[in-house]
Amino acid sequence: MSVVITFEHPLSERVRNFLRIEHLFSRFYASLDNREPWAHHAALTALFEIMDCAARAELKLDILQELERQRQHLAEEEQGGEPAHEQAVLLQAAQNLQEVHQKFGQHLRENEWLMSIKQRIPVSGGTTPFDLPSYHYWLQQPYEKRLADLNGWIRSLTPTGEAIQLLLGILRHNSHNSDCDAVSGSFQSKRLPPNIQMLSIEVGQDYGALPEVSANKYFTHIRFIQASQHSPRGEQLAGNVAFRLKMCSFDPLPDALP
Repeated sequence: MSVVITFEHPLSERVRNFLRIEHLFSRFYASLDNREPWAHHAALTALFEIMDCAARAELKLDILQELERQRQHLAEEEQGGEPAHEQAVLLQAAQNLQEVHQKFGQHLRENEWLMSIKQRIPVSGGTTPFDLPSYHYWLQQPYEKRLADLNGWIRSLTPTGEAIQLLLGILRHNSHNSDCDAVSGSFQSKRLPPNIQMLSIEVGQDYGALPEVSANKYFTHIRFIQASQHSPRGEQLAGNVAFRLKMCSFDPLPDALP
């Protein structure tokens, strides 16, 4: 059975930011369990990217508003009954986020040692031992010491990451799935429902295909191109490509779509 690769295409700036932040948190945590120093260098790099990517002042408000909107949806479904487990999860996520009173990543920006590393990481070879001997010293510390430091630095950022992961889980769950065929590598549709915030495209790895998506509320065009490691854009595939299209929304979708 062919391995299926999922490509997610956000249709709003908010979802685009959510996906980027989720991706960076995944990179951070994937590096923690590896005991090698360079894995923790990668984790620290991801931590700095999280700081920059999630620094927008409106992000916290966007998350809290969507958490409350989702809670209200659930409350209406319950029709005055006891709060469901899902409501409690949403409330806890909002509470955890509200308890972080400082600016996102402020405790990291006040750490001069961390900021000296952040400044040097984009420089080619900028974190060599003779450039940053104190960083070299930290990388040689026992795994448990480095792990404790990294967990301490990420702690006040995790409510943001967990809330975004929760909302993206809702977005992916509220989806309408269609099995489609791209004839000669091209698929077009005029049936994109309202309030769709993301398209998810599942395609077999055997096709060696990458989807290029152009979508708005009136029209959707998916063009499959040949995956290439020699140029960023390959040629459009000549053959047909079978794929699954998932239309995802923060709002519940009807069972049948036009």
